[in-house]
Amino acid sequence: MLKYSLGGLIVLLSVAGCTATNAGSVAGAANTQVSVANRSGNIRFEQLSGYSKAQTQIANKIASRFAKAGYGRAQQIAAVSVAIRESTLNPKARNRGCNCYGLFQMNRSNGLGKGHSVAKLTNADYNISLILGEAKRFKSFKNARTVDEAVNSFVRNVTRPANKGSVVRATIKTARKVEKSASTVKFALLGN
Repeated sequence: MLKYSLGGLIVLLSVAGCTATNAGSVAGAANTQVSVANRSGNIRFEQLSGYSKAQTQIANKIASRFAKAGYGRAQQIAAVSVAIRESTLNPKARNRGCNCYGLFQMNRSNGLGKGHSVAKLTNADYNISLILGEAKRFKSFKNARTVDEAVNSFVRNVTRPANKGSVVRATIKTARKVEKSASTVKFALLGN
């Protein structure tokens, strides 16, 4: 359990669904569980199974950015799974055959990458920002209640590959593996 003080509030960080124990021992405290995103927390990977430390850090960056944008566990897992399928979590990934670049393989010819430089598209933060902007356009992604629903919406509406059905199926298989490596981070806020 990690403990932080923020502007008079004490924030306790717990991992994998654990909650603060004996929170009432803090003088005058009221215990309230608040998750980082969409009532289900921010996912985090200690080590993403089958991937390097650098790739795991990129997966955590994607999950964190989606959580900060208000997306829950299902959407975070979907986004990480799509990035695994698209680029194996390599921000510098390039597919010259389709003129696609970065974590989410932004197409510079006629897709989300159009009008953006290769240098920008291969910057992880920039690439994630572009995909988040596109994801926000689709309520079906935001409202997805399961990983399968989130993957289906993300692939069909956000990344839009030519072979949607087969990409959805393959990405759902990847998501099953990603789910096994994910821990949920929640915050317990204690205050007066």
